[in-house]
Amino acid sequence: MKKLVVALVLLLALTVAVVAACGGSGIPRGAIAKVGSGSVTKADFDKIMAQATAQAKASNSPFPKAGTPEYAGFKARVVDYLVQLEIVKQKAAELKITVTPKDVQDRVNTIYSSYGGQKKVEALLAKQGMTLTDLQTQLHDTILQEKVQATVFKDVKVSDQQVKDYYNAHKASFHQGVSRQTRHILLKTKAEALKVRALLVANNTDANWQKVAKQYSQDPGSKNSGGDLGAVTQGQMVPPFDKATFALKVGEISQPVKSSYGWHVIEVTKINQATTTTLTKAAPNIRQTLLSQAQSAAWSAWLKQATAAAHVKYAAGYDPAKLNVEASASPTPAPASSPSPAPSASK
Repeated sequence: MKKLVVALVLLLALTVAVVAACGGSGIPRGAIAKVGSGSVTKADFDKIMAQATAQAKASNSPFPKAGTPEYAGFKARVVDYLVQLEIVKQKAAELKITVTPKDVQDRVNTIYSSYGGQKKVEALLAKQGMTLTDLQTQLHDTILQEKVQATVFKDVKVSDQQVKDYYNAHKASFHQGVSRQTRHILLKTKAEALKVRALLVANNTDANWQKVAKQYSQDPGSKNSGGDLGAVTQGQMVPPFDKATFALKVGEISQPVKSSYGWHVIEVTKINQATTTTLTKAAPNIRQTLLSQAQSAAWSAWLKQATAAAHVKYAAGYDPAKLNVEASASPTPAPASSPSPAPSASK
């Protein structure tokens, strides 16, 4: 069953710009930050924090407690997001970039299609402390940012020479050594492994591997797929497994093999010869990789410059730089309930 995970903020898309900002003075009443000709309100901040709390609860994830380093780090990310969103909105206005109701509704309709209709989406949103209007607002902001980014990226290009240079510098990554299509069944004891091997030797078919793996295998990652491990390259697996796999003939079922995981019964179903992807075949993926990197760099530079020009001032207790100093005292990583980008789904 799909689970709707609604974005609270666009942290992955809105790259954090490290820019010194003034704090304290000149902050409008009810605001936590002054940004250029506008501001970020305390109400904006509180709304996102409430949604984040509800989203964490809905996903059974912990939410950092106020006063902890983790909370300070989370708070800093939310403030950063809101400030950067305000910058994007102001720049969009300067560039005369707008988002139409149809733009937003098209995105909403896509979400309806993915999650079984409006009623189901609204129910899922409610569990995360959000309304359909909140979702529409976030989609509006997402689309607005995408349109601003499009203007930033319009001159970003990747040349054929850059693609060739990348290929030559990373030739090893385009070479695939000999690999073996491998399947196995993992058991707790040698006696169990001998029993399972006998069952497989007596009927070495895909159907029997499916049946036996499902019944006996202790490997949750492969037991429901007939023990299939896909293409295994030499040195990829633990030493005893690796040695046995690369000593087998195609169709031969191994004697029980002991590793730190237990006892394995292994079969190699096919040997894949070494291959090298040519520049011609690799070029499209290389070009996309380089373009993404160039666009990311262009966006970071643009956002950093725009943030500096906005002369951001923060109210006491909301300066991300100071909050991050507090967060650095944390001995553990930030919680999984941190703000996430654009609405997405997970199984």
